[in-house]
Amino acid sequence: MYSLQVGLNDGSVPAGRLFEYTDDALRSTLLADFNALQGLPVLAMPEVGDDRFEQVAYIGTAISVRQDGRGHRFTFVRNPRFLPISLAVIEELAGELAIGDWELRRTHWAVKNVDLFEVLLSHQPSAKEPSIDDPSAPVQFPITTTRDPKLVGVMMPFDASFDIVYETIQEAVADAGLACVRADNIWEHQHVMGDVLSILWRSQIVIADLTGKNANVFYEAGLAHALPRPTILLTQDPADVPFDLQAIRYLRYGLGTADRAMLRKQLTERLTVLAKQASA
Repeated sequence: MYSLQVGLNDGSVPAGRLFEYTDDALRSTLLADFNALQGLPVLAMPEVGDDRFEQVAYIGTAISVRQDGRGHRFTFVRNPRFLPISLAVIEELAGELAIGDWELRRTHWAVKNVDLFEVLLSHQPSAKEPSIDDPSAPVQFPITTTRDPKLVGVMMPFDASFDIVYETIQEAVADAGLACVRADNIWEHQHVMGDVLSILWRSQIVIADLTGKNANVFYEAGLAHALPRPTILLTQDPADVPFDLQAIRYLRYGLGTADRAMLRKQLTERLTVLAKQASA
């Protein structure tokens, strides 16, 4: 899913324009929980033909969504990893992005049950595609690979001391009716990063254990957020959560029997919510 913001250049949504052109069932779910909006990528743009603004769209996220009088306010945070996109391109892809007639010429905020990045990436001009097994190649997700709606990707240090934690994660994932895979448990590519990129792309949800400030896990969590994939952060020590991620909720856990039972319960609950949102 993604949010489409048209003409909301001042960070406010006029009364009655929030969730216009949005499926009724999805609208009801989001009205009950504005926090769910903060996990969605946002495609933000001016109205087509509004010459007060450059005719380009930006990708980012919306935070601090709140009611303000009869309308709503929010803060748009642009993702600097993505270049501006010409509105001519957005108009060309409108059908695949589930954008209806005249929708780009009306100020509103809609939510679309479409994978924004899958549509945009599929229309990138492609020269020779680098091999996913080439460690010197730029990050290249296997975008032609089918996503798995039941798959949870687990990113954690490649260390045997985390095996007991992974067992708890496996139990929670199974309780939620899903399946999980850990990068060091598969060998599809000669270069381990190929396996990581494959898991991140195919997964519906990602779990990242930040314990120990492992640089690889931090990098993988960043890739998961950039895609984006709903990501659940875990840690044994809050001091291991980097500054950039401290605003995001995380689950703190211990290694004792009771602690792991609590982690299993909390993780199951969160996975169940995210899986339901993804299938809505």
